[in-house]
Amino acid sequence: MDASQTPVSPLVTLATGYGDAQMRLWCQALFAFDAQIAGIVLQAREPMLAQIRLQWWHDVIAKPVASRPSANPVLAALLPLEAQGLDLAGALGGVIRGWEAALDREDSAAVADFAKGRGQLMAAFAPLGQGAARDDLHRIGAAWALWDMVRFHRRTEALDAAVRGIDAQALARIRLPRNLRPLSIIARAVQLDIAQGAMDRPWGSPGVFARLVWHGLSGR
Repeated sequence: MDASQTPVSPLVTLATGYGDAQMRLWCQALFAFDAQIAGIVLQAREPMLAQIRLQWWHDVIAKPVASRPSANPVLAALLPLEAQGLDLAGALGGVIRGWEAALDREDSAAVADFAKGRGQLMAAFAPLGQGAARDDLHRIGAAWALWDMVRFHRRTEALDAAVRGIDAQALARIRLPRNLRPLSIIARAVQLDIAQGAMDRPWGSPGVFARLVWHGLSGR
């Protein structure tokens, strides 16, 4: 399995299709990395064992390329991004720590750390952003981190409260350059869902997909 075959959410799959070749490469690699780290946490039975596995990832992305396992498809997918200027440890170390915080999903402070850390995944796209503010990318990332967790993975009172605290109007005001359209689609999906206040209903109605496809084509 290569990184493009790593299971990700339907939203990420849809959004990735609206990027150019370079953006699709970055989306496939970075969201596969997130999914890999998420699996460690979400499937964990023993938090200590999960922390050991997370530390392995934290250590391995800080190593020189020659010292990393060459057969790992997620690490292999990150190599072109690194060649294009992405600092793996600097950009993705926080994502790992964010997921580590999610081992305690009942604690509001841990949930805030999760959103802040996982949200750095979107900020990792900054080198492609043509002037996009890193703060805006991180704001989108933090909102998506919480929304995606509640929508597709786990729900707790602390997570639900954090999602209710997302400012949907602030998300709607963020404008990203055309080449970051996949991230704009994700932000749009989160903003629409939260604004409608229908988190207890299944996500992905034909109407939602139609609005996201239109946004993908037009930016509106």
